[in-house]
Amino acid sequence: MDRGETPLTVQRRGPGSRAGGDHPTRLELLDAAAAIAGDRGIEALTVAAVTNSAGHAKGTFYVHFDDRTELLTELHRRFHDTLFESIRHSTAGMTAGPERAAARIEGFLDGCRDQPTVRAMLLEAQSLPEIAELVRRRNDEAAADLSSELRGFTPHPKETARLLVSATIEVAMQELSAGRRLQRLRSALLDLIPKKKPAQA
Repeated sequence: MDRGETPLTVQRRGPGSRAGGDHPTRLELLDAAAAIAGDRGIEALTVAAVTNSAGHAKGTFYVHFDDRTELLTELHRRFHDTLFESIRHSTAGMTAGPERAAARIEGFLDGCRDQPTVRAMLLEAQSLPEIAELVRRRNDEAAADLSSELRGFTPHPKETARLLVSATIEVAMQELSAGRRLQRLRSALLDLIPKKKPAQA
Protein backbone atom coordinates (compact mmCIF):
# COMPACT_ATOMS: atom_id res chain seq x y z
CA MET A 1 0.00 0.00 0.00
CA ASP A 2 1.34 3.41 -0.92
CA ARG A 3 1.95 5.99 1.77
CA GLY A 4 -1.01 8.25 2.33
CA GLU A 5 -3.44 5.63 1.00
CA THR A 6 -6.38 5.04 3.30
CA PRO A 7 -6.52 1.46 4.64
CA LEU A 8 -9.55 -0.58 3.59
CA THR A 9 -11.95 -0.97 6.51
CA VAL A 10 -13.92 -4.21 6.65
CA GLN A 11 -17.23 -3.80 8.46
CA ARG A 12 -18.67 -6.80 10.25
CA ARG A 13 -22.17 -7.17 11.61
CA GLY A 14 -22.16 -7.35 15.36
CA PRO A 15 -24.90 -8.46 17.76
CA GLY A 16 -28.16 -6.72 17.06
CA SER A 17 -27.08 -5.39 13.66
CA ARG A 18 -29.24 -5.97 10.60
CA ALA A 19 -28.47 -7.37 7.16
CA GLY A 20 -29.49 -5.42 4.08
CA GLY A 21 -32.85 -5.71 2.38
CA ASP A 22 -31.48 -7.64 -0.61
CA HIS A 23 -29.33 -10.01 1.41
CA PRO A 24 -29.68 -13.55 -0.08
CA THR A 25 -30.54 -15.11 3.28
CA ARG A 26 -33.25 -12.51 3.92
CA LEU A 27 -34.78 -13.27 0.51
CA GLU A 28 -34.66 -17.01 1.22
CA LEU A 29 -36.53 -16.47 4.49
CA LEU A 30 -39.16 -14.36 2.73
CA ASP A 31 -39.62 -16.98 0.00
CA ALA A 32 -39.97 -19.72 2.60
CA ALA A 33 -42.50 -17.65 4.57
CA ALA A 34 -44.63 -16.98 1.48
CA ALA A 35 -44.66 -20.68 0.60
CA ILE A 36 -45.61 -21.78 4.13
CA ALA A 37 -48.36 -19.19 4.56
CA GLY A 38 -49.73 -19.91 1.10
CA ASP A 39 -49.86 -23.67 1.69
CA ARG A 40 -50.89 -23.83 5.34
CA GLY A 41 -52.18 -20.39 6.30
CA ILE A 42 -50.84 -17.61 8.45
CA GLU A 43 -51.14 -19.60 11.69
CA ALA A 44 -48.44 -21.98 10.43
CA LEU A 45 -46.06 -19.09 9.87
CA THR A 46 -43.71 -19.42 12.85
CA VAL A 47 -40.07 -18.46 13.13
CA ALA A 48 -39.11 -22.12 13.51
CA ALA A 49 -41.14 -23.16 10.46
CA VAL A 50 -39.61 -20.42 8.30
CA THR A 51 -36.01 -21.08 9.29
CA ASN A 52 -36.41 -24.86 8.97
CA SER A 53 -37.92 -24.49 5.51
CA ALA A 54 -35.21 -22.07 4.40
CA GLY A 55 -32.45 -24.28 5.86
CA HIS A 56 -31.12 -21.74 8.35
CA ALA A 57 -30.58 -21.68 12.09
CA LYS A 58 -33.36 -20.06 14.11
CA GLY A 59 -31.04 -17.28 15.27
CA THR A 60 -30.48 -16.26 11.65
CA PHE A 61 -34.07 -15.03 11.51
CA TYR A 62 -33.34 -12.27 14.02
CA VAL A 63 -30.43 -10.96 11.97
CA HIS A 64 -32.97 -10.01 9.31
CA PHE A 65 -36.28 -9.42 11.17
CA ASP A 66 -37.19 -8.22 14.64
CA ASP A 67 -40.17 -10.57 14.85
CA ARG A 68 -42.90 -12.39 12.93
CA THR A 69 -44.89 -9.18 12.42
CA GLU A 70 -41.99 -7.52 10.65
CA LEU A 71 -41.70 -10.58 8.41
CA LEU A 72 -45.37 -10.30 7.44
CA THR A 73 -45.00 -6.58 6.86
CA GLU A 74 -42.05 -7.18 4.57
CA LEU A 75 -43.98 -9.85 2.63
CA HIS A 76 -46.76 -7.33 2.09
CA ARG A 77 -44.32 -4.64 1.00
CA ARG A 78 -42.48 -6.95 -1.39
CA PHE A 79 -45.64 -8.29 -3.00
CA HIS A 80 -47.06 -4.83 -3.68
CA ASP A 81 -43.74 -3.23 -4.66
CA THR A 82 -43.30 -5.91 -7.31
CA LEU A 83 -46.91 -5.71 -8.47
CA PHE A 84 -47.07 -1.90 -8.65
CA GLU A 85 -43.74 -1.68 -10.47
CA SER A 86 -44.88 -4.31 -12.99
CA ILE A 87 -48.13 -2.42 -13.63
CA ARG A 88 -46.38 0.90 -14.11
CA HIS A 89 -43.80 -0.62 -16.43
CA SER A 90 -46.37 -2.43 -18.59
CA THR A 91 -48.54 0.70 -18.99
CA ALA A 92 -45.77 3.30 -19.26
CA GLY A 93 -46.15 3.64 -23.03
CA MET A 94 -49.88 4.38 -22.84
CA THR A 95 -51.35 7.87 -22.82
CA ALA A 96 -52.64 9.01 -19.44
CA GLY A 97 -56.40 8.70 -19.23
CA PRO A 98 -59.28 6.24 -18.76
CA GLU A 99 -57.74 3.52 -20.95
CA ARG A 100 -54.55 3.46 -18.92
CA ALA A 101 -56.60 3.55 -15.69
CA ALA A 102 -58.48 0.46 -16.89
CA ALA A 103 -55.23 -1.28 -17.85
CA ARG A 104 -53.75 -0.58 -14.42
CA ILE A 105 -56.82 -1.89 -12.63
CA GLU A 106 -56.78 -5.07 -14.73
CA GLY A 107 -53.05 -5.38 -14.11
CA PHE A 108 -53.66 -5.32 -10.37
CA LEU A 109 -56.39 -7.95 -10.62
CA ASP A 110 -54.24 -10.17 -12.82
CA GLY A 111 -51.30 -9.78 -10.43
CA CYS A 112 -53.46 -10.94 -7.55
CA ARG A 113 -54.68 -13.88 -9.63
CA ASP A 114 -51.08 -14.84 -10.48
CA GLN A 115 -50.19 -15.15 -6.79
CA PRO A 116 -53.45 -16.15 -5.06
CA THR A 117 -51.79 -17.85 -2.08
CA VAL A 118 -49.69 -14.78 -1.29
CA ARG A 119 -52.68 -12.50 -1.72
CA ALA A 120 -54.80 -14.68 0.57
CA MET A 121 -52.10 -14.67 3.23
CA LEU A 122 -51.75 -10.90 3.10
CA LEU A 123 -55.51 -10.40 3.40
CA GLU A 124 -55.49 -12.69 6.43
CA ALA A 125 -52.71 -10.62 8.01
CA GLN A 126 -54.59 -7.32 7.77
CA SER A 127 -55.84 -7.68 11.33
CA LEU A 128 -52.33 -6.65 12.43
CA PRO A 129 -52.11 -2.84 12.93
CA GLU A 130 -48.80 -2.66 11.04
CA ILE A 131 -50.27 -4.43 8.02
CA ALA A 132 -53.47 -2.36 8.18
CA GLU A 133 -51.39 0.82 8.05
CA LEU A 134 -49.44 -0.47 5.05
CA VAL A 135 -52.69 -1.34 3.31
CA ARG A 136 -53.99 2.17 3.92
CA ARG A 137 -50.83 3.70 2.44
CA ARG A 138 -50.94 1.39 -0.57
CA ASN A 139 -54.57 2.28 -1.20
CA ASP A 140 -53.69 5.98 -0.99
CA GLU A 141 -50.86 5.42 -3.48
CA ALA A 142 -53.14 3.55 -5.90
CA ALA A 143 -55.83 6.23 -5.56
CA ALA A 144 -53.29 8.98 -6.31
CA ASP A 145 -52.19 7.15 -9.46
CA LEU A 146 -55.77 6.68 -10.65
CA SER A 147 -56.70 10.24 -9.79
CA SER A 148 -54.03 11.56 -12.18
CA GLU A 149 -55.47 9.35 -14.93
CA LEU A 150 -59.00 10.67 -14.40
CA ARG A 151 -58.20 14.36 -14.16
CA GLY A 152 -60.31 16.19 -16.73
CA PHE A 153 -62.71 13.26 -17.16
CA THR A 154 -64.63 13.84 -13.93
CA PRO A 155 -65.06 16.86 -11.65
CA HIS A 156 -64.16 14.62 -8.70
CA PRO A 157 -61.02 12.67 -9.72
CA LYS A 158 -59.78 12.03 -6.17
CA GLU A 159 -63.10 10.79 -4.88
CA THR A 160 -63.75 8.70 -7.99
CA ALA A 161 -60.29 7.17 -7.72
CA ARG A 162 -60.84 6.17 -4.10
CA LEU A 163 -64.14 4.50 -4.97
CA LEU A 164 -62.45 2.64 -7.83
CA VAL A 165 -59.68 1.42 -5.53
CA SER A 166 -62.24 0.10 -3.03
CA ALA A 167 -64.22 -1.59 -5.79
CA THR A 168 -61.05 -3.09 -7.28
CA ILE A 169 -60.11 -4.63 -3.93
CA GLU A 170 -63.61 -6.09 -3.65
CA VAL A 171 -63.31 -7.68 -7.09
CA ALA A 172 -59.87 -9.07 -6.20
CA MET A 173 -61.33 -10.66 -3.06
CA GLN A 174 -64.27 -12.10 -4.99
CA GLU A 175 -61.91 -13.63 -7.55
CA LEU A 176 -59.72 -14.99 -4.77
CA SER A 177 -62.73 -16.69 -3.18
CA ALA A 178 -63.96 -18.04 -6.51
CA GLY A 179 -60.50 -19.18 -7.59
CA ARG A 180 -61.03 -17.80 -11.06
CA ARG A 181 -61.36 -14.66 -13.14
CA LEU A 182 -64.84 -13.10 -12.86
CA GLN A 183 -65.22 -11.32 -16.17
CA ARG A 184 -68.72 -9.92 -15.62
CA LEU A 185 -67.63 -8.40 -12.33
CA ARG A 186 -64.52 -6.95 -13.95
CA SER A 187 -66.61 -5.45 -16.75
CA ALA A 188 -68.94 -3.84 -14.22
CA LEU A 189 -65.92 -2.41 -12.40
CA LEU A 190 -64.36 -0.97 -15.54
CA ASP A 191 -67.72 0.56 -16.53
CA LEU A 192 -67.36 2.79 -13.45
CA ILE A 193 -64.39 4.59 -15.03
CA PRO A 194 -65.50 7.89 -16.62
CA LYS A 195 -64.68 7.66 -20.34
CA LYS A 196 -65.54 11.08 -21.71
CA LYS A 197 -64.60 14.57 -20.71
CA PRO A 198 -67.60 16.56 -19.48
CA ALA A 199 -69.02 19.03 -21.96
CA GLN A 200 -67.87 22.61 -21.50
CA ALA A 201 -70.55 24.95 -20.14
